[in-house]
Amino acid sequence: MGTQHWQEQTEAQASEVKTAVVHKEKQFSDVSAYTKNFPDFITKQIQSSIANKKPLTLVLATSAKETGWPQQLKKELAATYGSDVFTVKTLSYGSQTTDELLSSHIADQIDQLQPNIILFEAPLKNDYQHLTLDETLENTDKLIHQLKDLKKTLMIQPSQPYISQTESYEEGVEAIRGVSEANWVYYMNHSLIWPFHLGEYINKDSGNLTKKGNEVWGVRCELVYGKIKRQALLYVE
Repeated sequence: MGTQHWQEQTEAQASEVKTAVVHKEKQFSDVSAYTKNFPDFITKQIQSSIANKKPLTLVLATSAKETGWPQQLKKELAATYGSDVFTVKTLSYGSQTTDELLSSHIADQIDQLQPNIILFEAPLKNDYQHLTLDETLENTDKLIHQLKDLKKTLMIQPSQPYISQTESYEEGVEAIRGVSEANWVYYMNHSLIWPFHLGEYINKDSGNLTKKGNEVWGVRCELVYGKIKRQALLYVE
């Protein structure tokens, strides 16, 4: 009877271990469906967060308000990965240009939020009325170096579209990609989800997104970070 009891206990423990392994493999399998557009080093961070039950702090440095697309992104991440994988914090720099971000030491502000992953939005929209594209690129290069000094995972994305008389939005997007690649920083480019004609998506007077524009800008969060429902539109460098 003692031997039988020991065998039953051993079999039960083995079954529990097998179930845990299968569950863990399923978790990673489920995650891989959403992280296949990310580089391996980010996927591994997410997998490690799930395995160790230790949330990743994602800091969004953006011109947007926290109640804008960052809030939508936060919801998408929770819906996709669960509420205990990402802690999302937003550092909104508003209308500041790259000149002003350098002067305000934005890297130090980001560091105070103790990030694991940083998503920095290059403020093309803020710069184009005040600086030349060459000045923006020079400043962005300096900002990237300061952010890389934090020794955290860093991603760069372009700002929302804008209508400029000097250079096209697409030109600015490609230029920022060049600076990112030159510094070996992962560049997340969702610009191709935007229609060719921006008239109905951007207010001509204020330069801000219209209601329809905000909807499209929000969709790119869902496409890149959340459950990919319209993969034909997804474009991540």
